[in-house]
Amino acid sequence: GDGAHIPYGNHPEDKIVAMARYMFSFLEQRRVKALLVACNTISCVIDRCADAVSCPTFNAVQAGADAVSRLDVDRVGVISTVFTHNSRCYPQRILAQSPKKLVVLSCGCPDLARLVEHNLGDPGGMAAVEADLHQELDHMVYDDHIQCCVLGCTHYPLVEDNIRRLYPTLDLLDPARQMAKTLARDLDARGLRNDQRAPGRMDIFTTGSLEEYIKKANRVGLTSIRSVQYLPPMQIADQPAI
Repeated sequence: GDGAHIPYGNHPEDKIVAMARYMFSFLEQRRVKALLVACNTISCVIDRCADAVSCPTFNAVQAGADAVSRLDVDRVGVISTVFTHNSRCYPQRILAQSPKKLVVLSCGCPDLARLVEHNLGDPGGMAAVEADLHQELDHMVYDDHIQCCVLGCTHYPLVEDNIRRLYPTLDLLDPARQMAKTLARDLDARGLRNDQRAPGRMDIFTTGSLEEYIKKANRVGLTSIRSVQYLPPMQIADQPAI
């Protein structure tokens, strides 16, 4: 978790690529057998980062497009960071894969990820999150009549219940669910699935506050954490453009 540099969607592309390669190289040193890029913003520049690891790489934007292509809908919305929106990555991939003609609408949310990060678990602070959701989603739901909304940032599923309460007839799509299914198929195909019956474990590295990460992990139900360790963040000012 690169907590020192969030939200990623507010950085320029070269910096996002540099920061992603920094983290990918860290994971390559630990010989991971697969890499899941949960960050939608990084997923938009995955072609400039994937060579930093030797294992298969799966990304959230591709997973979201795969999931949408299986839906029987005509109008799809995407909410994401500003960078992901401006890249047009989601509309392009969804339209390229869909077996039918779709209308894909995209909205970049400059503040939503930050609001979720700082207010998760605080009932008082969630009012600000819901006010921002109204600002970003009302027009797509009530004016453009989208039938499904892709949650195009890893922070947004953390407030999925709030979104469902505000828009009870709107179907929501979390790309992470599709990415998990794709990963399972890949590990099976390569004979690398771990079939042990004991619960798995998680080692977390973060460039942000260890205390804050542990607190927020508990809030979202992460219970199998073995360790949370500090990783020095990449120094952006010293990193040349790639």
